[in-house]
Amino acid sequence: MRTVRYFSLALCFLFSIACFAQKEDWLPVTPQDLQYKEVPGNKGAAAVRLYYAQHINDNTSSCFIYQRIKILNEKALNPDSRGKTYADIEVPIFSFGSIVENITDLKARTIKPDGSIVEFTGKPFEKVIFKGRGDKVSVKAFSMPEVSVGSIVEYKYRAQVLVPAYSFIKVFARDTWDIQSELFTVKETLTYQPYGGSEFQSSSKPSFYFDGAKISNVTMNLKEKPSKSGNGSELQLANVPAFEREEFMPPEDNFKPSVIFFYGRKGNDSVDKEWQEIGKDRYEELETFLAANKGVKEAAMQAIGGETEPGMKLRKIYERAQQVRNLTYERERTKEERKQENIQKNTNVGDVLAHGYGYEDSITFLFVAMARAAGFDASVVQVSDRKTRFFVKEWTSLRQLDDEIAAVNLNGSEIYLEPGTRFCPYGFLRWNHTATDGLKIERKGGTFVKAPPITYDKSVTRRTAQMSLDEDGTLKGSVILEFEGAEALEHRLDAIDSDEAGRKKDMEDELKQWLPKGSIVKMVVAQGWESTGGPLVARFNIEVPGYASMAGKRLLIPAYLFQLKQNQTFAHAQRKYPVYFPYPFTDTDSVTIKVPAGFTLESAPPQQDAKLPYARYQNVSQFDGTQLVTQRQLAFNGIYFDVDKYSELKSFFGKVQTGDEQQAVLHAGGSTSAQKSN
Repeated sequence: MRTVRYFSLALCFLFSIACFAQKEDWLPVTPQDLQYKEVPGNKGAAAVRLYYAQHINDNTSSCFIYQRIKILNEKALNPDSRGKTYADIEVPIFSFGSIVENITDLKARTIKPDGSIVEFTGKPFEKVIFKGRGDKVSVKAFSMPEVSVGSIVEYKYRAQVLVPAYSFIKVFARDTWDIQSELFTVKETLTYQPYGGSEFQSSSKPSFYFDGAKISNVTMNLKEKPSKSGNGSELQLANVPAFEREEFMPPEDNFKPSVIFFYGRKGNDSVDKEWQEIGKDRYEELETFLAANKGVKEAAMQAIGGETEPGMKLRKIYERAQQVRNLTYERERTKEERKQENIQKNTNVGDVLAHGYGYEDSITFLFVAMARAAGFDASVVQVSDRKTRFFVKEWTSLRQLDDEIAAVNLNGSEIYLEPGTRFCPYGFLRWNHTATDGLKIERKGGTFVKAPPITYDKSVTRRTAQMSLDEDGTLKGSVILEFEGAEALEHRLDAIDSDEAGRKKDMEDELKQWLPKGSIVKMVVAQGWESTGGPLVARFNIEVPGYASMAGKRLLIPAYLFQLKQNQTFAHAQRKYPVYFPYPFTDTDSVTIKVPAGFTLESAPPQQDAKLPYARYQNVSQFDGTQLVTQRQLAFNGIYFDVDKYSELKSFFGKVQTGDEQQAVLHAGGSTSAQKSN
């Protein structure tokens, strides 16, 4: 019977490959494609997606993508803020921790307005298109040949999951249909093939958000067509509106129509029961990994040393766990490289300790085992990542609880720790694991908990500027930039795979974003990159041409040097989506500007003080006869605000912007006695 089952699965596998191969050919170019002129309801749209296909196949751990895009006008060929046009293709390379997709079978071509075809024969190159706040997005990039207005560009590829050599579990491809994009889509074909003949569940609750409201006249025909392999799924859609994102909005996937596939237990009709079963299975896996703990107790006792206070004992154990080499933050190695470097698979916490290396999850498991060995009540918590999607309980899959933190009972209170994240201080969680849901793994199946939030005083940015103003209006001087808490952690994580030159450039670019256009920035030194806790401090020399201006005998000086992008976020009268800040924060700034000799104060900006229950802005300027000193603080203690709060936020940040844009007026000649603002 086992042979028969394997033979049946093999037939299903081969059949699915044949079916998918038929779906992966180039489509014929129709007269309708060549004649398509404009998007319904959006006459000025730069481009349209004529066709999109996504075929997910868990049997091959792959996802096939096909895109056909038509260039409608010159806007599609004008570079955007990143210098990219619709003739420049960027294929995203998704990663899931240490598991990375490999892009294969990439083909592309340009269909000219007369219907002739030009094949892409170049070689794509890999590049990082975004790096910031601990995120890094890599793509395969290439430019299409001979593209003009009226051309059609199309490309197709397969995203194949690369299963690491140390993995002993089946790893599947993407689990979500990407239904909506930045372009209006004329036609879509989406298919899913589950592994073998397994049962799967589908959270299929599609809805469109357009101009702030659900539109009911969009027909979405969900068709689940059982294939010969058991129960594959297909979805055909037409005239799908473009998704229009907003700055500072929650994860986009929570506002796009989505169909998510995952594997559940056949017969379970209760969400709570499903999670209970998942928790039990995970508990057995974790306890097996934690049980083989040779040397762990000795290591815990050695780390504790002579400490007797429980909090200090736990801190020592935490610091010892973080000393383990964290492979998550290193490049993925090939099987041959791992063999050459003698990097072995960790099958239990004893291995992690003996080998001296592990991935972020196994380092967390080692910490839990060491804490238990020292007498603490410690557990693993599977936690969601609110950076990518908010937790949905009805989606009963550990794929949305794919990160691990630790929970420890300390002196009668539960504290949450994150030893598996490099540079994460004791008593701290990375922002995407705060104020979110987690499943505390226990023998009976687990309990849902809420990870605590960060408060505004745990994420601080300080900018201190000592400047001198020349008579021609040029501002020169130094800036000291300090990051603490969440800000320091994110900057350290961003810089892990950068050399000194890369870190220098990133810091200079960040400071330039806060300064007037045309500013010249040179970093002198930065300290604290490799610290766990403590501030990250950088010092810069800067020059700002034309900072101040003369109007007759009056010198007009912007009192506040730095420009914050939150201010531009609230320029619009209305908003479609909630406002979302990754974490609360505090900005504390001091700007001192020494003015040219012979100028006296005519008027200084009035003191500013704006308040909300969760925010406060203060700004005060003083002139002592030779220099203008501005002190500013913005403290913000919230992360998620529904649309009905937008007007309140807009009003508050309007006051912030007004305060930040104030000027001091100085007059040439007269007394230089000290004068102060109101």
